[in-house]
Formats: sequence, C-alpha cells, structure tokens
Amino acid sequence: MNPTTKLISIIAFGAFIFILAISWENLNAHEDQDFIELGIVSFHTSLDQGIKEAKNTSKPVFLYFRSQTCYWCLEFEEESLSDKRITEILTNNFILVSIDTFKQKNISSNLNVRTTPYIIFFTRNGEEISRIPGYIPKEEFLIKLNEI
Repeated sequence: MNPTTKLISIIAFGAFIFILAISWENLNAHEDQDFIELGIVSFHTSLDQGIKEAKNTSKPVFLYFRSQTCYWCLEFEEESLSDKRITEILTNNFILVSIDTFKQKNISSNLNVRTTPYIIFFTRNGEEISRIPGYIPKEEFLIKLNEI
C-alpha cells in the first residue's frame, strides 16, 4: 500500500468514526423529552416545568443532577431510586426534576454544581433547603430525606 492510499484510508476511517460518534450521540439525546424514568420514578427534565408544578401543588423540589456516564449516579438510581420506601417519600412529597449536567450545562453552572450525582432540595418558592454533593448510600439518604 503506497503512502497516499494509506493516508486516504486513515482519513476515511476517521471520518467514519466521527460520523458514527455523532449519530450515537443524537440517538441517545433525549432533550425533547419532558420526563425521564430513573429507577422506578419519573422525573421532569425541565427545571422551569418542575418549579411551575411545585408552585401549583405547594410541594418542594427535589433537583437531581446526573449524567449518563456517571457510575455513582447509576449506583444511586439502582439502589435508592428503586427502593419503595424512598420512592414513596419522593413521589408523595416532592416534585422531581433531573438535570443532565452535559446537556443542561447552564443550570449546573448557575447552581454551582461541579460533580455528579448532586442533589439540591428547594422550597416551592425556589429557596434552597439543603444540598447533598456526591453519592450517598441508601440508608443514609433515607435518613436525610426524612430530616428534610
């Protein structure tokens, strides 16, 4: 194989990989969804919609920051967001909002969220109640949830 053919092959292969990566990202992008299922609960994906519902229902907001590539987010979702005791408290007492830190960078930045998972509790009027930065085991999270 001569150098020109080799160069063309490398460029073609690189272009193929690039197009494949873009297609994969678009396939997995769910920015237009209003809700996302995490564990066994459904979350708003729009902070504005969540706050609007919180005001209408007089419930506080549970704001959960995550990313699809975050190991500890997946662990939290599998462990805590699939536990009946926890999900019952969350769905009965809070408006649930999930923010993808890669797709919704402005919200993460504005609230000074630099890591995932990250949880912020707000009153229905948008006043911050508490923050939980990083992963928290199920039993500890249940205690914290009952305190709030």
